[in-house]
Amino acid sequence: MTGVNWSNMSDLSELPQAANTTTGGTFWVGMLYMVWVILMLTLSGYGLEAALLIASFASMIIGILLAYADLVAWGHVLFFVAVMLFMFLYIMYTNSRK
Repeated sequence: MTGVNWSNMSDLSELPQAANTTTGGTFWVGMLYMVWVILMLTLSGYGLEAALLIASFASMIIGILLAYADLVAWGHVLFFVAVMLFMFLYIMYTNSRK
């Protein structure tokens, strides 16, 4: 594990990247998935489908911002897109059977 050399930072935009450097690139990825899990648990009272869709959409928006800042890889954002696509297909399938 490496430490952060604070004297090499020239502006505040390098501060979020320092967290990733220290943790081997897992800090912001972990934060993104924790937001998803917390939203899922918070919204579970509205049903599993709604909780998955809302939590995945919110995490996708946050993930896009983090990906443009080069803090997470695009593959992590695509995970939330895949979950939303699966839930859309699942909801359409279950509603067509009624």
